[in-house]
Amino acid sequence: MYTVVGANGFLGSYIIKNILEMTDEPILAVCLPPVEEDTDRVKWVPGDISDPAFVEFLNKTYLSKSAHNKIVYLAAYHHPDLVEKNQRLAWDINITSLSRFINSVDHLDRFFYPSSDSVYGESVNGYRFKEDDPLKPVNRYGHHKCAAESIVTEYGYNIVRYPFLIAPSRAPGRKHFYDTIVSTLLAGKPIEMFKDSLRSALDFDSAARLMIQLMESGPVPQKLNVCGDEDLSKYDIGLRIADKLRVSRDLVVPISIENAEGIFEAKRASSTLMDNGLLKKTLDLKEVRLVF
Repeated sequence: MYTVVGANGFLGSYIIKNILEMTDEPILAVCLPPVEEDTDRVKWVPGDISDPAFVEFLNKTYLSKSAHNKIVYLAAYHHPDLVEKNQRLAWDINITSLSRFINSVDHLDRFFYPSSDSVYGESVNGYRFKEDDPLKPVNRYGHHKCAAESIVTEYGYNIVRYPFLIAPSRAPGRKHFYDTIVSTLLAGKPIEMFKDSLRSALDFDSAARLMIQLMESGPVPQKLNVCGDEDLSKYDIGLRIADKLRVSRDLVVPISIENAEGIFEAKRASSTLMDNGLLKKTLDLKEVRLVF
């Protein structure tokens, strides 16, 4: 059985899609309300993963009754600016709740935790970080991810480090940045996007598919960069979306990360690139690319 904690978020909705497409296993979809309707393979369970009583209920009612559990743990307080503003709440969700959960689950076969390129810090001269490089996060959110990784790896479980992820939202009632770009461009309005802040960007569907491939494989490296081959700015991505929509590229307005003052409260690395060679070797892949 698969359990997806944080199942109705942007990535969670794509994780469920790919489990359904790639396996025959039932899914326990854990999330804050509202929940979707149950199906023959998906059971939705509303609850707060930071509540010890709910974790106990989840374990006794569902997880302890399954001989084989595969868990994707997506619950996180993940906006860097909000992490800075609400430090105790963020710590409770990102660190305390994760530790309590992972220490409580019975019959756990696989546990995958999505981390972030934010653990690495700043790429210098286009360097692509490898999994064993030193971690030098530039903000509190990145430090939380480092601490969470330590908990997961101490238990012997797996981490995937994702880059900037983008795609149409599958989360009911929630727009992603991709959807905002689309609606803005289709309205004939300009949208500003950074031209000099680079990421090894990937789409949600590919990110989810690759994680499930890893979970369905034999032993895999404990830490993996799951990212695209290309070094892309948000401006590059905006141009691709404009081309897909067949609207003028002139609507995508390039701006510099140097002029980001006032946009972000928490410090960001201007560029964070990752090397995906180990992922390709593990899954025997020739390329990994952002796809809309």
